[in-house]
Amino acid sequence: MRLTLLAALLVAVSALAPAHAATPAAQTDATPVVRTMIRSELYFASVDAAQWDDFLATVVTPLFPDGLSWYDAHGQWRGPSGKPEKLSSRIVIVLHADNADNERALDEISRRFKARFGYSVLRASETVRASDPDWTEERVRDNRQLTPSR
Repeated sequence: MRLTLLAALLVAVSALAPAHAATPAAQTDATPVVRTMIRSELYFASVDAAQWDDFLATVVTPLFPDGLSWYDAHGQWRGPSGKPEKLSSRIVIVLHADNADNERALDEISRRFKARFGYSVLRASETVRASDPDWTEERVRDNRQLTPSR
């Protein structure tokens, strides 16, 4: 009797499997697309917190509205005396597509920080492979930050 019930259950489940596999819900569980992106780090001299918040809100965020990360850091460099000098700083990390608009935006951030605060911005960029479930085709299409040059 148990064997008959088990066989009937297996037949019923296998009959439902193709219908379930074709539903859109199965696509939402798919692995996000991995994209080739640029990871740019911008190293800023530490300025007053209110001035930093304003610069971030009025300059950086409008140029990279799809997201960025930043944090306070401590570093050192060889100063004019030839000896290490400690320097509080802030680092902004932006993942972006490799295109001329993003290059101009990064240059603009550096130019405006130097004009406002008198400090140069160090930049380090590298090619990375990145994925985010939120980077749907609809969101990426025509998005300067996320779409590579065509």
